[in-house]
Amino acid sequence: MPLFRHVASGASPGEQWTFTLHTTGAGDLTSAQATWESATAALWVDQLDALISTDVVMTEVTTASLDEGTGGQISRLGTGVDYPGVSESEMLPFQCALVISTRSALATRSGRGRFYLPPIAEGNTVGGRLSSTAQAAVVTAGSQFFAALATGGLEPVILNRSTLAQTTITQFDVGDIIDTQRRRRNGLIEARTTASV
Repeated sequence: MPLFRHVASGASPGEQWTFTLHTTGAGDLTSAQATWESATAALWVDQLDALISTDVVMTEVTTASLDEGTGGQISRLGTGVDYPGVSESEMLPFQCALVISTRSALATRSGRGRFYLPPIAEGNTVGGRLSSTAQAAVVTAGSQFFAALATGGLEPVILNRSTLAQTTITQFDVGDIIDTQRRRRNGLIEARTTASV
């Protein structure tokens, strides 16, 4: 079956964010892209967006077909979207990200994966951890996301970068610790205040 790489990307003030997922499916690139559009909408609209500040927006979803022997990109389709967060609260710092961890039947490192969601809004944490209410909401959004992929005939996989072996994702989980992705703040120019010693 064809192998696809899907990317959702967006912006927060002064920075960009992305997350990636691989799938296989019997359809062509056009149908895979249509399914990815549906899945990202199912994840975000009236679901994840409630936890995301209005400063954060998803702007594009893309799908690339990959050569299964080399992992190289064959062709790519993209669609512009406008999915802003709807929370009026301030966003957490740029590098703070929720993680959806993916699991397969393999009990090794190559049987696990993850993707980083954009920073959530303030007010969704308790004692420095993701609140149970917000955690449940992300699980619900994730369930709808994976269900939309299945409805469109796409099977999510973990792609081993060195061997290009594909392992079917069988479950996912959402932890209550906010993770850090430092590259999401690399483009920011820091304002500094200096004091004499």
